[in-house]
Amino acid sequence: MAAEWYLMDQPPIYNGGFEGEEFFAYAQRGFQEMLDTTMLCDNVEFINSDFSLVVPGKAIIQSVTSDTQIKTEDRQILVPIGTLQKFAYIRFEGDIWLIVSEPSNNKFYEKAILKICLNRLRWQDTVTKEIFTYWYWCEDITRYSSGTYLGNVIVKFDKQYHLMLPMDSHTRKLHDGMRFILEISDTTPLVFKLTKYDGITGNNRNVKLLNLSLTQTVYDEDRDNVDLMIADYYEEKTVSEDLRCRIDYGSDEIALASFGEFTAVFENESDENVEPKFSWKISDNDFDLENLVLSYQDNKVKIIVKNNKSLIGKNFTINVISDEGKNYASLEVKIVALW
Repeated sequence: MAAEWYLMDQPPIYNGGFEGEEFFAYAQRGFQEMLDTTMLCDNVEFINSDFSLVVPGKAIIQSVTSDTQIKTEDRQILVPIGTLQKFAYIRFEGDIWLIVSEPSNNKFYEKAILKICLNRLRWQDTVTKEIFTYWYWCEDITRYSSGTYLGNVIVKFDKQYHLMLPMDSHTRKLHDGMRFILEISDTTPLVFKLTKYDGITGNNRNVKLLNLSLTQTVYDEDRDNVDLMIADYYEEKTVSEDLRCRIDYGSDEIALASFGEFTAVFENESDENVEPKFSWKISDNDFDLENLVLSYQDNKVKIIVKNNKSLIGKNFTINVISDEGKNYASLEVKIVALW
């Protein structure tokens, strides 16, 4: 019989006389060959936490039919050993599943528990204004309550969710007090506040998870963006064509070994303060700019003049420049003696 007719690849040959050696010689290679050559496997995608890495592959998905409603959210996945360590999600038949257990193996294959993700958590970084989106598994931990709590004065919400999502450099920045839009009831957004951040109980060696507890709070139409499903959304105001800019300062002279502070102030046609993107630029100087030290904070610039006597009497110009290169405002500054 031709060698290519055999289903199994030829494993190493052991002559020790022990069945265990022959048995485990076929173990992992046999499982991989079963995925490659039989109809027992499913086509899946292995995905990391921020979806920057998506790798197609094959796996065996188990526990498809369950006997309870809660268990319908769970699956088991069987894959070759070493497959799941760098991934957080599995895409299977169009759904996203979160890996919620540390992979374990029986020397043949590794297995992990999956939970289905039906929604995405969205938030905006308060510093960079970058928007992040993460799939999560969710459990209503007040599913058997009436939904409200009768206090002494007012009726409070009594709706809480437990969320599970991957832990990485972005989700580690979540903190108690942050607000999220999770769903919309009719036309009313339902907003929840993060009340418990748990990065310990799911911090396994390979699969690292965050457990979050969220409690319903009040929707704020001035702060929450329903279209983007982001609570506490910050949107930069657009700069109008009639934008006015001025440079506020204490003095237009800077002494040697001293400093001056200058602030760019922007107003639109409605006399409202706005904060467009801009940069500071020094021009019209007939000396080396290494004699000036500039530091920035918000709309301010601090200029330090080094102690160089040759700078006395020199002038330079401070410019406020838009991202498009437009000069918003300018100010001439003179360098004077210390006394």
